[in-house]
Amino acid sequence: MISNPFSPIFGGKPDVFFGRERLLKNFDQAMIDVGSDNRAIFITGTRGSGKTALLEQLSIRASSKKRKVIDLGPENTISQLIYELTGYDEVTKTFNPQANVSVLGTGAGISGKSVSKTARIGRENLQTIFLEACSNYKSGLLITVDEIQKVPIEDISSLCNAFQMSSRKGCDVMLAVAGLPYAYSRIISHEGCTYMRRATHEELALFTWEEANDALNKTFSKIKGLSVSDAIIDRLNQVCYGHPYIMQLLGYHLIIHINDHITNKNHRVTDDEVEVAISNALFSYEQRALKPLIDELPNGEKTYLVKMSESLKSDRLADTSEIASRAGVTQNKLSRQRAYLIDHGIIASPERGKVMFCIPYLADYVVKEGHTSDAITIARERKV
Repeated sequence: MISNPFSPIFGGKPDVFFGRERLLKNFDQAMIDVGSDNRAIFITGTRGSGKTALLEQLSIRASSKKRKVIDLGPENTISQLIYELTGYDEVTKTFNPQANVSVLGTGAGISGKSVSKTARIGRENLQTIFLEACSNYKSGLLITVDEIQKVPIEDISSLCNAFQMSSRKGCDVMLAVAGLPYAYSRIISHEGCTYMRRATHEELALFTWEEANDALNKTFSKIKGLSVSDAIIDRLNQVCYGHPYIMQLLGYHLIIHINDHITNKNHRVTDDEVEVAISNALFSYEQRALKPLIDELPNGEKTYLVKMSESLKSDRLADTSEIASRAGVTQNKLSRQRAYLIDHGIIASPERGKVMFCIPYLADYVVKEGHTSDAITIARERKV
């Protein structure tokens, strides 16, 4: 049985982490240098680009330096933070009122019963609580927030104000947030989030050929008993397009397939095994990454992607004029859909009047998906 270090978990912590060495090095330096720009990091990228995995790496590295780490999600973010800082999220105050009044010219005392009142601690208390908590963490504090695009802007503003004040007071604090591409411009343009305008913006792109080759080689070389040729590494590199999630899927399915039919402790990977793994990995990628992405898109954006795919030239670029022509409308009519897709990191405009896909295999998938009837369509056709 060959051990499998690959773990294609969407939004989870993979057992093996690929690349991003420059960013990790800058983060390590920022933990020492209180004046570093990398003390606040805003990570953006499309699904599967490794945002969550990267946040986890930052957490691990900060914890290893004895820094207090608080990892937050998009639900009840401020309540989560307050509880982590204080151990409670509401306080109870007891009142024992004493009343001294004059009754017909004579003094008389009237005592009221004790009254307990429970008040929930909200974001209006965060700045005070945050400053008090910072003094308890001698080795510093790191807060990470994942899926920042889902956090209410008022909560993000409160978090920014707390960090702004703590930085002003000289506290050793760091912040790392991650989200989809459109979240960055929305947050930094908000008046209450000026702190994030100074954050280092890290856009997670696809790995270069050299980066992916290095990551695959390092990972496979650590698997005891497995031999992988340079030609097979090149084949996997070609198929993955430098996409971290696809790299995890390819490695995972390759080891699963090998373990299904070998019994030896040592094995040299064959071309046939790689091709089976590629087929299984890409099917899984379609179902787990591309299908949910398309399902969440408005109909107009789905149509734009289909027409765009049909308009691709050999250089993998599409003219916006041809897309509009295929859709039977003017270019202006499609400007909203185009802007939405660009803001979400699904497509890009590398030059005026042209667009390209940013997500591997999406161009082919949208056409195939458009020709595949779903359950509702079939039911309507059969007049159920």
